[in-house]
Amino acid sequence: MMNVYSLSLEQQFVRPILDNGVSKVVKFSFPKGKILPKHKTTSDILVFVLQGKIRFVAEGEAVLEQNDMISLGKQVEHSIEALEDSLVVLVLTPSPEAHPIH
Repeated sequence: MMNVYSLSLEQQFVRPILDNGVSKVVKFSFPKGKILPKHKTTSDILVFVLQGKIRFVAEGEAVLEQNDMISLGKQVEHSIEALEDSLVVLVLTPSPEAHPIH
């Protein structure tokens, strides 16, 4: 079965898009200046910037722009700051059993 998902900026900051038991996909609509504070996850993550520009801080710091991606292993503390209005998609693998995202 094929499903199509909308990946556009919206008012709601975080929206889970898909959890198929293997991976979880989450969309973040960051307004400029919004900070996602330091946190960890039990999953490996891929972070895709579809629009805008963010500062990603983990073991180092990187500025990511549209069409950039970063990967990070599980249990690595990280944070994100939106340098512009930004659309970010996060893929967590494996899908965490309980992963609160605020």
